Amino acid sequence: MVHGRGLLVLCALALALPAAAAAEGRCGAHPWCTTSLSPGARAQLLLNAMSTSDKVGLLTGTAAPAVGLPAIKWTDGALGPGGLGSLGHDATAMPAGIALAANFDEAMARRYGATVGAEVRHRGFDGDYGPTVNIMRTPLGGRTYEGYGEDPFLAAQTAVGWVDGLQSRGVMADVKHFAANNQEGQLGATPLTGLIGGRLIVNDLVDRRELNEIEFPAFKAAVQRAHAATVMCSYNMVNGVYACANPYLLQTTLRDAWGFDGFVVSDAGACHEPNADIAAGLNEDILGTCYTAPEVDAMLATGLISERTLNLRTLQTLKTLFAFGFFDHPAWPDDPAQDDRTADTASADAAEEGGAVLLENDGVLPLNAQSVHSIAVIGPAAAQYIHGNGSSQVTPYATTDALQGIEARARQSHIPVTYASGFDVAHAEAAARSASVAIVVAADTESEGADKPCMSLVALCSGGQAIIPAPASTQLAFGDQDALISDIAKANPRTVVVLETGAPVLTPWRGQIAGLLEAWYPGEDGGTAIAHVLFGDVDPGGRLPATFPQQPSDIPTAAGGAEQYPGVIKPALGNCTLDVLSIPCPLFQVKYSEGVMVGYRSYQERQITPAFPFGFGLSYTGFRFGALQIRGDRVSATVTNTGPRTGWAVPELYVGLPSLPGVPEPPEQLKGFTKVELAPRRSRRFTFVLNRNSFSYWSDALSRWQVAPGCDRISVGSSSSSLPLTSVIAQGGARCNI
Repeated sequence: MVHGRGLLVLCALALALPAAAAAEGRCGAHPWCTTSLSPGARAQLLLNAMSTSDKVGLLTGTAAPAVGLPAIKWTDGALGPGGLGSLGHDATAMPAGIALAANFDEAMARRYGATVGAEVRHRGFDGDYGPTVNIMRTPLGGRTYEGYGEDPFLAAQTAVGWVDGLQSRGVMADVKHFAANNQEGQLGATPLTGLIGGRLIVNDLVDRRELNEIEFPAFKAAVQRAHAATVMCSYNMVNGVYACANPYLLQTTLRDAWGFDGFVVSDAGACHEPNADIAAGLNEDILGTCYTAPEVDAMLATGLISERTLNLRTLQTLKTLFAFGFFDHPAWPDDPAQDDRTADTASADAAEEGGAVLLENDGVLPLNAQSVHSIAVIGPAAAQYIHGNGSSQVTPYATTDALQGIEARARQSHIPVTYASGFDVAHAEAAARSASVAIVVAADTESEGADKPCMSLVALCSGGQAIIPAPASTQLAFGDQDALISDIAKANPRTVVVLETGAPVLTPWRGQIAGLLEAWYPGEDGGTAIAHVLFGDVDPGGRLPATFPQQPSDIPTAAGGAEQYPGVIKPALGNCTLDVLSIPCPLFQVKYSEGVMVGYRSYQERQITPAFPFGFGLSYTGFRFGALQIRGDRVSATVTNTGPRTGWAVPELYVGLPSLPGVPEPPEQLKGFTKVELAPRRSRRFTFVLNRNSFSYWSDALSRWQVAPGCDRISVGSSSSSLPLTSVIAQGGARCNI
């Protein structure tokens, strides 16, 4: 939210950046360049001086030289300065967004965002198209790797940290994609869209309760708590109206309910109804697909767009730019040499180490020279840089794959390493049998523009293929990795599997192996970080931000058939515009029939045991929780390290709300977490502060948040399925026996 105190805070931040703002900025000697005036006053002065042509140009972010307005320069993306906007520069490729979410650590999200923000600034950009905060509705989603998992509370906390960090570097965050942009569609390829249920041709039917409780929280937190400068509207229709022309999204919710005073930009090509888009609240068309001068001028002349509305959208953009110091510093130089590559790599490694999730361990990990005399690394993915594809792709400075990282770390312990790609299974089995430990590295492929067709680690389940580098680094080329894992586990019972995936995958071989580490897409130096975890140089700090199912039919979107995902053909839809200024009407309709039962909520509500539950992750030590105490809105407990090593504990708090007629509640909802590093035999007291939001549900009937009277269950533990501490707290005037 960029308004009120938020404007003053952002303005002060901008003025505190290196260089004397007014003297060395790019504003000039105009009346609106007086920095003692408020951003609103400065914006109004500039607006008054702008011609209609200047205002129309600002709708696509172009410069207005007559009034000293520079062009607004943007780049992607959520994982570092990349995409087409990167101008071909190398940069630090950070671990995937889902790896960041697995940290369960807002401070790490802030560090990650600050690293990205610095490199965005060093390439001369004013803003970054990130973070991606859409909920993982299905693990098949092609951009799952960019986002923060299946839980709205975790996504919100992670988004706040990321935006805080990025904007602390003097560049604008753009929270995307608003809203319900949860699928790319089947049968697609990066960076386009799927032919079945593709993001450009789908109408999402989502009730307002699910929007407010599941889809909106990360966006709301990003604008209200982190003061995100901009929000990006998405391609899809929401309840029959394109997101970028949707008054409920952009006006009723974003501006009226949340008080957002920044500006809204379109996804690339998502603007195609100029009059509807500008009326609903779209400020900038980033690709110039409908806010071009001829179209807007014609609509102004005929009254389809009013001068008043054009002025309002212009003022909103200018006010944000002034608040952010856009005019009051020199243009950021395009000079990547300013990057602190050592520090940035350290941030990437820390995010990966803190997000790597240890899922199985029968004592084989951590690796050490006393018990491990040789290592066989197996799998084609081990010798590849694994990453997600699409607009968030970053061209890395340098890469360390898993094989390189393990070899380098093993040399320090004088442990020999052999490698077998696994394409010759007999050779790989022989290598495994002759080694103390076999490490199989397996990977999937995810991409903007295409959802995965299935969740197994076979070529058939590969998502859209990368443009850069060649498809040799994708799942399509890796063969049957599931079979390879099973074969190697038979050859050596001390087999460890390292997964480099962007989302949960099926693990039918999990009962055959000795260890399992989910490393996600680990970033450019991911091999180093993976090795640090495998050898116990650091404790695996990650916890699952998304549930791993036992079988495909368990995922929440599977129950409703094609109507629930990826959609069914519905060629004639409500408010779809069919004219020369519009892309074709959506052909597919998706019904979000799961409601608020997304992710682990669905598994618990249907009493389905997952392979690995949300919030789960092992340490190289053990923890015990105790001494639960509730005083008012404060919930406290103690965690003790019961093992012999220093490790990361991640206490999690869940709330169980009472269900009402027509308002079913999930058994548990995450409402608090913290991350604690504990030395052996040490204890730490932690406290969660709850508020009205912790106990509220969205009432569609009343169009507002409500608290139902009742005895709400409070549970604390190490995952959504391990909550040893429980109590109740009275809400809405109820009386409870505690």
